Amino acid sequence: MKRYTDPEVTIQVAAGDRFGLELAGNPTTGYTWQVHVDRQHLDLLGQEFERGGTGVGAGGKEVFLFHALSAGETEISCDYRRPWDRESRDSKRFRVVISA
Repeated sequence: MKRYTDPEVTIQVAAGDRFGLELAGNPTTGYTWQVHVDRQHLDLLGQEFERGGTGVGAGGKEVFLFHALSAGETEISCDYRRPWDRESRDSKRFRVVISA
């Protein structure tokens, strides 16, 4: 399964494909990536954290897994924030083009 990291690159997949997003993060700080998708085009299958080191509190990558449902164009919006905060520390937008 292909993973994407750069929001400047358009994600091009076919309906039925699965793909992932990798975003650098460190949930031990209280910050996590909040991801929002158009459920008509994408299904968020799940997320996991891959540690980048062995030390206590080490950062790593948050990986989000998606399933492309139907042809069209959509966006995945990602906000790095603590769940109780309204303002994001960082934001990324990924453009997704899904072919039939």
